[in-house]
Amino acid sequence: MKIFFGDNQFLGVNHSSGKGGKYLKKYETAESIAKTLRDAWEAGIRDFSFTVNKKTINAINLVKRDCPFNLHPCLPYAHGVNELILEKGLAGAVLFKVRQFGFLNLAIAALEALFYRNRKLLKLLVRSELEGIPMENIRSIGLLNVATDFILGSKRFNLLQDFYFVVVNEFNCKPMFYTMNFRKLADSTWGKGLSDCAIVFNFNKNSFRTNPSLEDVKHTIEQYKDKETIAMSLFSGSGPSEVSALLNENNSLSGVLFGSSKKENIVSNYALFSRTKK
Repeated sequence: MKIFFGDNQFLGVNHSSGKGGKYLKKYETAESIAKTLRDAWEAGIRDFSFTVNKKTINAINLVKRDCPFNLHPCLPYAHGVNELILEKGLAGAVLFKVRQFGFLNLAIAALEALFYRNRKLLKLLVRSELEGIPMENIRSIGLLNVATDFILGSKRFNLLQDFYFVVVNEFNCKPMFYTMNFRKLADSTWGKGLSDCAIVFNFNKNSFRTNPSLEDVKHTIEQYKDKETIAMSLFSGSGPSEVSALLNENNSLSGVLFGSSKKENIVSNYALFSRTKK
């Protein structure tokens, strides 16, 4: 079973204990994030999934020599877009992106987008989001659930295809989709021939965001057991013994994704997941 280290704690996200503000304060600097990344590496973790943002990218570069993680960047970072607009205004943010890409590149991309959907423009946007990340260490490029589930809800399935083919053909990476609607996404990707992608979804005993139901998620895991299924939010309302039991009962999973701010928890969780065999 593949074990991914996540970054919710670095972003102040906590689904069970309400410690988000505490985490934000703890991880105010790239150096503080780098320390926890070193703890994860020393525990044996080799894959890091993260939302693209300047602070985390700086932390990755601080540790890349001693801790050369397989990197799994996820986008878009909605807060980063908000910050850019707040800092420069809407017009200023657009001009910033024009300077970043080059006006001619953006103009060509926009024209091509009219005829070839959005793949040219999407390639430029993805490349912009990945700026500063060691490209040689990137193994997958993820689309966060805020975008994935919006696309599913609006039934613009062609956009999932566009992202898939841009990541595969232009960046030579695996597409990774994050979702709170596992069944619908699995049927819309794997079920439609987009076979070489991973899906990350909520999976926990308390059915926290396991839409439409925990039993349906279990069934979908089995239906697509030859695909790359990665469970997250495993500890939402559950302790280690319950997580272990859930994983052992559903051993078709390909991997797990978890985050932690404490070295002892990183070590113990890695040991727990390492005992689970696919």
